[in-house]
Amino acid sequence: MARLRISLSEEEKYGLLKVKVDRSFRARSRVTKRTIAVAKAFGIGVDEEKVFPVFEDFEVEVNPGDVVYVTGESGAGKSVLLKALARELSRHSEFGGVVTDRDVEVKPGEILIHGVGRDESEAMRILSMVGLNEAFLFLRRYRDLSEGQKYRYRLAKAYWTGRKTLIFDEFCSTLDRVTARIVAYLSQKFCRKTGRTLIAATAHEDLLEDLNPNLLIRKSFGPYVEVAKLNPKPRPCSILKNVEIEEGSYADYKALAPFHYIGKTVGYVRKIFKAVAVVDGRRELAGVIVYSHPYLDVSARSKVIPKLRELRRKLGKKRYAKWVDENFSRIARVIVHPKYRGIGLGSMLVRETLPRAGTRFVEALAVMARYNPFFEKAGMLHVAYESEARKKTLRELEKLEALGINLDLLSSRSYLLKSLKKLRRRDFRKASEAAARIAELKLRTRRTIERIRSLDVEAIADLLSSLRAEPEYFIWPNPERAHKTESEAHFQPTLCKIKNT
Repeated sequence: MARLRISLSEEEKYGLLKVKVDRSFRARSRVTKRTIAVAKAFGIGVDEEKVFPVFEDFEVEVNPGDVVYVTGESGAGKSVLLKALARELSRHSEFGGVVTDRDVEVKPGEILIHGVGRDESEAMRILSMVGLNEAFLFLRRYRDLSEGQKYRYRLAKAYWTGRKTLIFDEFCSTLDRVTARIVAYLSQKFCRKTGRTLIAATAHEDLLEDLNPNLLIRKSFGPYVEVAKLNPKPRPCSILKNVEIEEGSYADYKALAPFHYIGKTVGYVRKIFKAVAVVDGRRELAGVIVYSHPYLDVSARSKVIPKLRELRRKLGKKRYAKWVDENFSRIARVIVHPKYRGIGLGSMLVRETLPRAGTRFVEALAVMARYNPFFEKAGMLHVAYESEARKKTLRELEKLEALGINLDLLSSRSYLLKSLKKLRRRDFRKASEAAARIAELKLRTRRTIERIRSLDVEAIADLLSSLRAEPEYFIWPNPERAHKTESEAHFQPTLCKIKNT
């Protein structure tokens, strides 16, 4: 038998709840040949009732928005406390409803981008907050994820319920301890950012720094409970303290390339740096950043530095190309191992290597930056800009839409092939001309453009299905190289002040 008594008092002035728990188990054995033998051996009553106290007049105060860390030996009563807290906190509107780990249901075939968010943009933001910020991950099914990724997704599902109090038993218990610390950091960071209450219980005591709780409850066997009120302050994930940024190699990039959504081509590489996590004395490749030579022309660059057009006319194409190559580097890839995503490692890689690129300016063009602003966090300036080429591309796409092509399904090559083959010959020629103009704007090869103009349906489908959203543009001026040098004196007057638009 079990006895449970909970008393509750509410202090409206401070907006906190005092939950008092009193629980014990009463046990009585059956009379059998073996139980009688045990009773005789140890001199105890075979049918004597024994009381095992778990909580005796235990009282705990919880505020909405608190992060509570419950730890202690397995079987000591952590789950008992969590059930009592879930039951009581769910009765009070200021806690905004309670969701526990047992309430989260995920279908094995569920696609991540469909599982959370009111639309794809919100879904990508929520998934990025739990470190599932990879294009191909958005499209994967739950059953295809690693155990760590599954746990992160279940957290995202819990966040998406809309309930403001999250209670997780055996929190991160099935994860390796590095992943557990990362998930703990992401969980408390998200809950504090969105005003949620988080109560997490586990037998592991290595999450204190990353869970960064307001309240620490240590439960021992018997009625013994230790409670400590803490004063948490924002701080980075503990994993970052053991990360070293070093010169890297192309082999380091190749090792992490499969985790990036873009193909293998990174242009002409200028420098590579890597992030190495030192875990239990082992060195693990956690991330890589690739700096390449710049593109000759970037529309957003000309917006930031309008006198570049004038400079190009003065120097001529060849000398201007040399000047651009000497003064600009491009961040071609920033890849973080899936295990280490979400803790700020991408920003750390960018921030610490920007001065080491060796040029006056560093640029980056990236679509993912819309949902994960790590370039801005690293100190780069975001330039909001839509190029003329992009505007012209959109006009050509509108022509395709008028012919019955669903632009929402543009990334599906099979859909495009099916739809293009259904067009009347006159409409198909119109589609071919629109695709050819897009190919020219995207600087495709002459051979590709000729194939499209020759009504090659495969070439048209290949082009249209490969179109991506317009990337965001970022630039960083190196403050250490802002002064004039003898070689730069001729070009310095042409540069305007860079503004973050």
